[in-house]
Amino acid sequence: MQHLRTLSIVLPIFASLLPSGLRAERVYIDISGATFRPYPMAIPRVRSEAGVPGGERMAGQLTERIRYDLEVTGLFQVLDPRSFLASPKEGITASTIRFSDWANVGAEGLLKGRLVLDETGGIRFEARLFNVTTESESARFTYPVDPEKARYAAHALANDLVRHFTRERGIFDTKIAFIRKIRGRKELWISDWDGFAPRRIVGGELNLLPAWHPKGDRLLFTSYRDGDPDLYETTLDGVVRTVVGGDAMYTGGAYSPDGSKIAFTRTVDGNAEIYVVHADGTGLKRLTNAYGVDTSPTWSPDGRRIAFVSSRHGNPHIFVMNADGSDQRRLTFQGNYNQTPDWSPRGDVIAFTARDERNVFDLFTVNVETGEIHRLTQDTGNNEEPSFSPNGRHIVFTSTRTGRSEIWIMNADGTNQRKLKLPPGAYFTPAWGPWPSKSSESASAEP
Repeated sequence: MQHLRTLSIVLPIFASLLPSGLRAERVYIDISGATFRPYPMAIPRVRSEAGVPGGERMAGQLTERIRYDLEVTGLFQVLDPRSFLASPKEGITASTIRFSDWANVGAEGLLKGRLVLDETGGIRFEARLFNVTTESESARFTYPVDPEKARYAAHALANDLVRHFTRERGIFDTKIAFIRKIRGRKELWISDWDGFAPRRIVGGELNLLPAWHPKGDRLLFTSYRDGDPDLYETTLDGVVRTVVGGDAMYTGGAYSPDGSKIAFTRTVDGNAEIYVVHADGTGLKRLTNAYGVDTSPTWSPDGRRIAFVSSRHGNPHIFVMNADGSDQRRLTFQGNYNQTPDWSPRGDVIAFTARDERNVFDLFTVNVETGEIHRLTQDTGNNEEPSFSPNGRHIVFTSTRTGRSEIWIMNADGTNQRKLKLPPGAYFTPAWGPWPSKSSESASAEP
């Protein structure tokens, strides 16, 4: 029997083995198993102990964000709090909990939390996870709380719970880059993964196709800021440098997984081909040389292959080649207009946009080895421009299902689709960023 240990990724104050009397057999969720079902979890409102400034407000924010985050994972069935039988004043320790009340509403897991003041007067969020079936405590988590950024403590807990149940890292400390069209200008913006804290990185008239550096500290993008489209790099503070440009049209850059190279499309006299350069813009090398348009490179997670779009056989389809340009082969044979590939960090599939028989754009995945196609969206407007989360479990994309181009997220199998709450505007080409570095995780509760 394997006993649990607590896990805290972002700013844990306390994380340790539970006392031996409280240890319980650890429950694991097998995401890929044929018998997978969401784990029924009850999450009553976080309590605020007396004397915590703004405690009730923060408790409400924490409760809302924890429930939302766990619902997004697709791993948990977050139970409706209106069904709860237990008293709102029930305690936070196993001896004070009537587990039968939670079992009777279908809960198998129970998550309780409270806000307290520590010895220095700071605010601390304490959470305890219980196994309702065995009526025992499974794990404890503790985080400091910034009163103005309480939701980051909720994200930290959600990350820890995902790792606790799956041994995988969660996505709740990541960011998303995108193009926001407002007042006729297409600007480069970023936000937290859930659409919170949006901010402009690069202004100007026409910026396109953001792509994250593997370290998450900078972005590639295409811009017409100097006339023709060139490839630029920007820090998250908006310091911009030219990567390649001037003598041709440069579009759609993508960093290699180790950040040492950049693949992109270079167009000369109407002939679009895939090239690579070193990250400093030197060492230009051509990878494709075929009739038709070759564009939209995306790297495999091991950096050994590149997928791209080619019209060399007529209509655009997804192709794959080795990173040196050798062994180019066609991957998709269904559909007549396949584009915007993004290779899953898990390595098994590539997500892409395809136009169907009704001239509507939808999202699909193709298995890299077998060529098997799986449809992700249908009958919900145009859905385009997929980008995987760093764990490969989620996809961000654009959809016009509400009448304008907005940013949505979903599980990698197409389920659990949700619109991000962003400021007014039209949104394009979202790119899901990598996990933050360990140094940034330990430095601040805000990623």
